Amino acid sequence: MTTDEHSTPMQELLERLRKAFGPKRILTDPTDLYVYSFRGEFGIMHRGTPVAVVRLLQVEENRSLTEMMKSSNLRLAINTDDAIKDEPFVLLDVREPCDPLTLVKKLKSLKQLDKTGKARLKGATSLPDWLLSFLKRHRGYRLSEEPEIENGFCTVARFFDGLETYSSKGRLLITRGLLKDELEPSERVVDSLYTCTACGQCYDQISTMGLEVNNAIVRARHEVVKRGVNLPASRRLVENIRGEGNPMGMPAEDRALWFEELIDRHSFEGNEVLYWTGCSTSYRLPEVVEATSKVLDVAGVDYGLLGASEGCCGLILYLLGLWDQARENAVRTVEDMKARAVRTMVTSCAGCYYAFSRIYDVLKVPVSFQLLHTSQLMESLIQEGRLKLKGLRGDFVWHDPCDLGRHCGVYEPPREVLGAVPGLKLVEPALNREHALCCGAGGGLMAYDLELTEKISHEKMMEEILPMGVDGIVTGCPACILSLRFAVKALDNSLPVYDLSELVSRCL
Repeated sequence: MTTDEHSTPMQELLERLRKAFGPKRILTDPTDLYVYSFRGEFGIMHRGTPVAVVRLLQVEENRSLTEMMKSSNLRLAINTDDAIKDEPFVLLDVREPCDPLTLVKKLKSLKQLDKTGKARLKGATSLPDWLLSFLKRHRGYRLSEEPEIENGFCTVARFFDGLETYSSKGRLLITRGLLKDELEPSERVVDSLYTCTACGQCYDQISTMGLEVNNAIVRARHEVVKRGVNLPASRRLVENIRGEGNPMGMPAEDRALWFEELIDRHSFEGNEVLYWTGCSTSYRLPEVVEATSKVLDVAGVDYGLLGASEGCCGLILYLLGLWDQARENAVRTVEDMKARAVRTMVTSCAGCYYAFSRIYDVLKVPVSFQLLHTSQLMESLIQEGRLKLKGLRGDFVWHDPCDLGRHCGVYEPPREVLGAVPGLKLVEPALNREHALCCGAGGGLMAYDLELTEKISHEKMMEEILPMGVDGIVTGCPACILSLRFAVKALDNSLPVYDLSELVSRCL
């Protein structure tokens, strides 16, 4: 190997490593080195900054690496090594990402441990014994590093070969580094933060109250925006929402183009309920608007739609870190709802529900109306006897949208609605409710990296849903519907993906 006459022994070693194992497996970017300089649950222990990180070697390659390192003055360390003091080292990363199957096994094990812990707690004979038993049941105590597998489950990590920079722990470390001014918003930092679906499943264990690492990641996105980073899509999104009232930039007057007759019959004029359709549903899934309106009509609900004047909830602005623009949009939307004297809003969009119920509070723009997801309204209508459903035979799976489930805690209403359909069998996947696998379309990922979104939805369909042999998928989020329908089509399959209102309307 020829080397530059001015190259250092360190540079020569790195070149040898790249040549022997491939440049993608030798990490020297400052962001990667920062992430790998920490170890332990949530990266709370600093081991020192490595010179380089070598990723996932086979046994034979390990031997070659060991021989190569003997000729240098560098120590070779592995992931779980303790702190390394004042000694340059190369870190060998042999950990695999936690995949869905591993997560299922870990959850079963944790549930068993939780049962055992409860029994020990009941049987504690002294205060110290009770305290120790209590701590062992605590989520933070249960998180423990494993030599072979990254502890925190991350929806996207395996699509980056388990590189820790693109794991939940890695993004949390990057967030901390940005806020402590230990990292600059480099291209690598930005790519790590934005290749996240903000699904909220990372590090969640048994409890329904997750650690919400996703909120920290979105906060870090806001930080990089404050430091002058502008994504190519961001300016366009802001202009589209301000100008046309939707992130796609579709003409505002075309918002109700596919359901004009409904607007003519149900234009909002101070009705009891405002049906807020949402941007994606209006422009890309008008059949959902038709189905929801049919359900409301049959139940005798006094409702109206805004049509071309509806606007956008602005969730995408918040998720991409554009908090000032998100707040501006939220203020405008809330003022419009007040001017229209909206008392109750119902929406079939999980993202809009999440924005109005939680994000507007974060932006310090509280709403003045009652908010319901269509699943919640339909559950009430069934309980009141205003919706009587006919039978529908078949096995269906309910996909919990991240924005509706993990972020807002709405799990039971859609299941109650499906349970009210005679002949319908609800089939639950191994990972459901707070542990449901993300479809890949959340967190603004679809706007940042559509190809990655498609990979995630494809794997969910292949690994989880198709093997279940169900007759259809039902969900309550337009982003999930679009993502899962694309995956079905890409797999040359005909499995239908329904909004809950579409399935219910078939039973009227």
